[in-house]
Amino acid sequence: MKSMIVSALLVALPGGAALSTEYKTERALRLEIETDLKLETTTMEVERDGERQDGPGGGSSTHASRKEVHMDHVLEVKEGQPIKVRRTFEAVGGKVETVFGENSRDTDLESPLEGVTLEIVRGEDKTESTAVEGGSPSGKALEDHRTDLFLDALLPEGDAKADATWELDSDAVRRALRLDVSGALFPPPERTEGGGEEGGGGGRRRGGMRGGADAGLLSRAEWKGTARLLSLDHDLDGTACAEIELKLEASGELPEPERGGGRGERAFTPETVVLPAATTTYQIGLEGKFYFAVKDRRPVSLDLEGTAKVERENEMKRGESTIRIHVIQEGSVSFQVKVAEQAAEKEK
Repeated sequence: MKSMIVSALLVALPGGAALSTEYKTERALRLEIETDLKLETTTMEVERDGERQDGPGGGSSTHASRKEVHMDHVLEVKEGQPIKVRRTFEAVGGKVETVFGENSRDTDLESPLEGVTLEIVRGEDKTESTAVEGGSPSGKALEDHRTDLFLDALLPEGDAKADATWELDSDAVRRALRLDVSGALFPPPERTEGGGEEGGGGGRRRGGMRGGADAGLLSRAEWKGTARLLSLDHDLDGTACAEIELKLEASGELPEPERGGGRGERAFTPETVVLPAATTTYQIGLEGKFYFAVKDRRPVSLDLEGTAKVERENEMKRGESTIRIHVIQEGSVSFQVKVAEQAAEKEK
């Protein structure tokens, strides 16, 4: 895991600088995060005993989008790092649109954290989150939150000069893309003693869908990346910024989701076909720029765009016949973050 960046005074060196977020009491930053995934079925092949069969008619596609807006208000700092933060989730939600032939379904994503303020305290051994305003979420919704900014995962350790490069491991990329807290933002719906989802009669839970990318393509992928410092004085709307070029990628075989999961858990997973014992491989690539204000010592924006491809092979026995199904889905992925400094309210 990428080690924690030690925040220190910004030291200007010949051609280089230490890039780290400055944490100080009463500093407040507002972050807007948007994730978008579109996948369309480009190949659907069905064979029975080696002979091509007609597949399902019509095209299929999935479009999943999420938006998170939260405010971080630093309450306590120790050795340059925030140890107590009040995080207010102004908005957390999204939508999943699926099309299969002539049928379509639109489902809203809901989060128990929308409108909730958490107080996050980092101790020597663990970090604990407590809801202090706006609601009383529990369980998974209070897990995995950190006191420091998720975008810190993209910064270099120590001093950096133009053209410097550094590697990003899977944990760093997952943190930067908010995938490490997907289970907290969109926890799967709780099941009743009768085995059904909460909300009625063992059937589908009423209202919007809670599951997000918790068990989905983006979260379950194994990531890696490379960062390159292009400049320390890029002018971004009048602000001198470090301009960092990012290339992130993921590929491999996608583990099958556990049986019994709700539809929401597949919100960011291709759901054109649900088949037992299938082999699913994936390729994802994202590129873009990350801007960090050198003087103000805080992130400003992140903009990533890229592509995704998922290929699924399944072979099954039906009576005396062997049926093989081959599905390819291809599409686009985007991830954007905007950061703005706000006047912090005094702790109540």
